[in-house]
Amino acid sequence: MQEMETRLERDPLPEDLVSIFFGGGTPGLIDPKNIAALKNKLLSHAKISTGAEIELETTPHSITLEKAKAWLELGVSRLSIGVESFNDDELKAIGRDHTRAQALAGIETAIAAGFKNINCDFMYSLPTQTLGSWRQTLDEILNLAAANAEIKHISAYSLHLANNSPLFSRFPKESVAYPDDEIYESMYLELIEQTEKNGFLQYEVSNFSKPGFQSKHNMAYWNHNPYVAFGVGSHRYFKEIRSSNWRSLSRYMKDPLGDETYEEIDAETKIREAIMLGLRMRSGIDLDIFASKYGVDLLQKHASTVNKLVEGGLMHLPEGHLAITTKGVPVSNSIIAEFF
Repeated sequence: MQEMETRLERDPLPEDLVSIFFGGGTPGLIDPKNIAALKNKLLSHAKISTGAEIELETTPHSITLEKAKAWLELGVSRLSIGVESFNDDELKAIGRDHTRAQALAGIETAIAAGFKNINCDFMYSLPTQTLGSWRQTLDEILNLAAANAEIKHISAYSLHLANNSPLFSRFPKESVAYPDDEIYESMYLELIEQTEKNGFLQYEVSNFSKPGFQSKHNMAYWNHNPYVAFGVGSHRYFKEIRSSNWRSLSRYMKDPLGDETYEEIDAETKIREAIMLGLRMRSGIDLDIFASKYGVDLLQKHASTVNKLVEGGLMHLPEGHLAITTKGVPVSNSIIAEFF
């Protein structure tokens, strides 16, 4: 709260907030009174726009009826639940401390409390995971969504590990427990196919929503809009500067205004980032808006790259947009790298 007050007095926000996100870990564990204190402190220095999205991230076993009702009273309009898998062996393999039964109970409790906009997070390409077990997890969440209209959104990310990941102590990097590339691609294509069949729109590489329920907060990132952030390890992009707080809690407590990373974003970097973020969206990059905003004709500047990828069926040009096709999505990182 001290950090929030200092930063917002020094750099007042020029516009009303369109989203507030309590996340980056397990804020579901915090006493709702502290969430209220943070929100009140923020809104003593900033205004919130009508219809703004207020989201809270939580592990499923942190959800109680009392907490969920308190979150609703605080104005939390979107609850994001970190389910990850409905398979106990897979949850244990990645070190999660909840079970399938607790995940189901958490979702049920959130619905009973009155949440009308729930997102469930999942992961695939996990150690010990098979295409069959991934299908079972997908079937379970999609059946739940069919029976409970409150589940409006599904996020699903493939496992990506840093070289020093603690998971490697249990499953070394080359372990056969990790699905191979062919199975990984099959998992992703199964995800796209099954969500679409069940009325979820894929609007970004890893995100699927019922119509009109895309994450407003994440859309700000992908549209390259500014955002502020507070707390240990938080990242912000504001006034053409991207910076982050200390990841070490003890260091942050001693120096809450210090920067672990700091980068001034010049015009060329903004263009590169806009391409990278825009191509993650299934609708792709609106070429006219991009040219107006950044002064670059993408089709002209990257003509040979675009032609090659379109001919290969990896990109297309729907209605004035440059977008990655369904065929290209599993290798989207490689496609985006072609532009740099």
